[in-house]
Amino acid sequence: MRSKVREAMFSDFEYDVAILGNDPAALQLAQRACCQFARVVLIEEAEFVSEDCVAGLTRLVGKVRFESEHQIICETEQGSLSLTVQQIVIATGSTPVSPRWMIEHPQVVFKGSEHSLEQFDCLAIASKESVKLISGKDRILEEVIDSGIIGLSEEQGQIRIFLASGKSILVDAVVAAQVEQRGYTSSLNLEAVGLFADDRGCLWCNDNYETWTSGIYAVGNVVGYPSTECAIEKQIEIVMNSMLALRTASVCV
Repeated sequence: MRSKVREAMFSDFEYDVAILGNDPAALQLAQRACCQFARVVLIEEAEFVSEDCVAGLTRLVGKVRFESEHQIICETEQGSLSLTVQQIVIATGSTPVSPRWMIEHPQVVFKGSEHSLEQFDCLAIASKESVKLISGKDRILEEVIDSGIIGLSEEQGQIRIFLASGKSILVDAVVAAQVEQRGYTSSLNLEAVGLFADDRGCLWCNDNYETWTSGIYAVGNVVGYPSTECAIEKQIEIVMNSMLALRTASVCV
């Protein structure tokens, strides 16, 4: 049960838990946290804000960065807000990193946007190691070329693919199938709390998904180790149990 007495002791910008980011895990965790903590805030970036309502949840829109272990700054359209938070969960997710051969062109897209290319007859599904050619609507042709891409160029309304084998092929459109993901952490000012992302922009955590700074956790795609070991639902359960245990320990002290 939420403690009304404890809630009344807070200022407008003091929270038990802050969840930072737009990873799908963020809203799920916020829903769980609202059942156990008096004041929970979810901070999302404007272009990704979800519309789901969660009773008792404060939602802010803006860029966020760390000032200290219990202090974060949220840059909103109305101005900067300084928030004091007891425990923080980083759930900023990841963003696709363009392959070196990627070019900006409406006929060259990331996987997931291939539906916008349905009007073209010959698609190339491109990964790092190979290229798969697929014909248009009747799917007559399906061929895999065991040679990765080293470059692309536009040629009279089509896309020429330059292969590692030295050959090139001409297609109507290209879909990048295997795209590297990078943790969305560069703007968080992690150094202020003694944290550093790995070369993929991800944060390594202990088995409770707590970072090397006590009281700061990570969930979802932003986690390096040990995110591959369990599903999002399990991550959230582990984080919730750890935050509740940490709150209990701090009260006892």
